[in-house]
Amino acid sequence: MKTHRQSVTRAFTLIELLITITIIAILASLTAAGIVNVIDQGNRLKVRAFAMDLKSGIENFHTEYNRYPTDSNVAGSNGEDTPEVLTDGSNSLVDAIMGIPPTSSGAMDLNPKRIPFSNFPPANNGRHGLVGSTRPFKLADMYGQPYHILLDTNGDNQVKNPDVSNTDPKISANQAAYLVTKVAVYSSGKDQIPRTGDDITTWRPK
Repeated sequence: MKTHRQSVTRAFTLIELLITITIIAILASLTAAGIVNVIDQGNRLKVRAFAMDLKSGIENFHTEYNRYPTDSNVAGSNGEDTPEVLTDGSNSLVDAIMGIPPTSSGAMDLNPKRIPFSNFPPANNGRHGLVGSTRPFKLADMYGQPYHILLDTNGDNQVKNPDVSNTDPKISANQAAYLVTKVAVYSSGKDQIPRTGDDITTWRPK
């Protein structure tokens, strides 16, 4: 006499389904967080590369012309360096280091040799490049903000260290008052607020 075994299919209980869904949701959130972190790190690297290129272009300009690519190259009345310069289109610094002639015949021609010390691509939706077609050009970071530039206009081979007044105590602690450099460049980072913990600078490794 033959016996026939019947296969029994065991269904998931409601609790097991909820546990499975929860695990999938946790894994998905971890993956999403990892992707966001990778994107953020990639953006920071791109911004720092631009900042370093900008710094190098200004330094090479100074070597060639013995002046900075700005209208003012002298220290203030107190002997301090001139204030920060922004790549917001309020000055012709970006045009000058790219070798672009001035917009009007009466403007000072900062780069008469037309040497391209740096080159920057057009921005994408106002980010990471030259913004618009209005001259002087604006140069924006990945977050649509201008770069901040400090220049040694008093000739002491140093500039004030922005990290002294950084709101992040891990950064501002034990900082020297000055950076030993002729040119320093930084971006205000993803939060778009200068001198905070996520600033992207040319003097820090990251």
